[in-house]
Amino acid sequence: MPTLQRFPDCRVLIYFGDHPPPYVHVVKGDGRDAIVEIETLRVIGKLASREMREALQWMATQQAFLLKEWTMYNP
Repeated sequence: MPTLQRFPDCRVLIYFGDHPPPYVHVVKGDGRDAIVEIETLRVIGKLASREMREALQWMATQQAFLLKEWTMYNP
């Protein structure tokens, strides 16, 4: 599972062999995580948007990169 970006309190990952729609995982240092759909930035999971504000801001500027990476790891 490649780490695409690290932040002080979380990291953004893509898992191999995931199913559509394209999404990434945001994992906090304590192990809690959430799924974020790349195209809509909709958060699904145990984290509040405020807990991953920095990651969501980065994802908003990197959607094309994230879709390319997701497609490469999940053909």
